[in-house]
Amino acid sequence: PGSKLLRYVAAAALVAVASSLATLSVVGSLASARVRFVLEAPEANEVLLAADFNGWTGEGYALERGADGAWSITVPLRKGASYSYIFIIDGERWVPDPAARQVLDDGLGGGVSTISL
Repeated sequence: PGSKLLRYVAAAALVAVASSLATLSVVGSLASARVRFVLEAPEANEVLLAADFNGWTGEGYALERGADGAWSITVPLRKGASYSYIFIIDGERWVPDPAARQVLDDGLGGGVSTISL
């Protein structure tokens, strides 16, 4: 009789743990979004994404060239936040995203693109 109760308690504990893990998984996926950044630059040899979320270096955020000459990268970002970013072409040209809905003055005579999630 006691072992039957023990099995029920163990089963209930297992269900509670599995339920908690599933909830954490759902909350985690709802808290972030995968954002795809794309730049049409067929003449470029390298394109980096510099942003406030990577210290404006572009390091580790190299875009991949597609067969059509468009460059892209997909980055996980936290929802409910706004981000500023710019593309660095061949290590020299800092270019705002032509497809961005909003470009802000960077205070240096140029602009940075923004995105809100």
